[in-house]
Amino acid sequence: MSDFKSLLKELDLPRDFIFQISSLFISILIIHTIYLLFIDPAASKEVIEAANQNRAPERTLGVILKDFEQEACIILFCWAMSIIFLKWQQVSKQLAYLRDDFIDKLFLNKVNRDQAKDIITKIEEWDSNSSDTNLIADSLWSGLNSFIATNDVLDAKNSCQSVCDNQAMRIESELSMIKYIIWAIPSVGFIGTVRGIGEALSQAHIAVEGNIATMTASLGVAFNSTFVALVVSIFLMFFLHQLQLLQDRLITGANDRCHKKLLSRLSIEG
Repeated sequence: MSDFKSLLKELDLPRDFIFQISSLFISILIIHTIYLLFIDPAASKEVIEAANQNRAPERTLGVILKDFEQEACIILFCWAMSIIFLKWQQVSKQLAYLRDDFIDKLFLNKVNRDQAKDIITKIEEWDSNSSDTNLIADSLWSGLNSFIATNDVLDAKNSCQSVCDNQAMRIESELSMIKYIIWAIPSVGFIGTVRGIGEALSQAHIAVEGNIATMTASLGVAFNSTFVALVVSIFLMFFLHQLQLLQDRLITGANDRCHKKLLSRLSIEG
């Protein structure tokens, strides 16, 4: 175990990257186990009964989910949801910092350049004690630093705004993996559609002879894979938009706090 930890330390991999890889493998393990224990046996039973009666299988949950394209879509869904959950936790911590009473205690009166230096020291201590990135602390620190250097409120405002804008861009870039998964899920479903239609066309001569079970089963693969992919994508897009809403609330809240607590109390020295 110590050798493994030392290897990770030497590689210096980002925490988010390690989490994404770990969550992918865990999603594969859990979903494939569920398929082996429940989905595959139920689907096989229904398919065998339908084939013996020369009819299409009933659209039970097992039959709808039985193919590997549907399994891949569900794995990708669980993987994306784990990443969304991680991002949700990070943003929630940031929002908690926005509501911290520590900020209210710092800015009770007007702040001149000398007082700003003392406040910066307290903000640095607060930021160092934070378990994660503290956006409001970074914004206030940047604004105060600019104010000390230039004695200009406008420069302080621009500095606070710049920190929030950079954080917004970073947050947006971190959603690229989730957006890729949302794009990939319908693509995987379309692969199942193409595969199912191709198999159905290759079995057309068998259907002409009166045995339609194999052809309908192949068409079922085509439609079921598309159906599962679209449903999964709809749910995933909902959770992504909720995460983006929370992130927008963070950026807006940080800007609002900087304006109300810092910029409105800065006192320019003559």
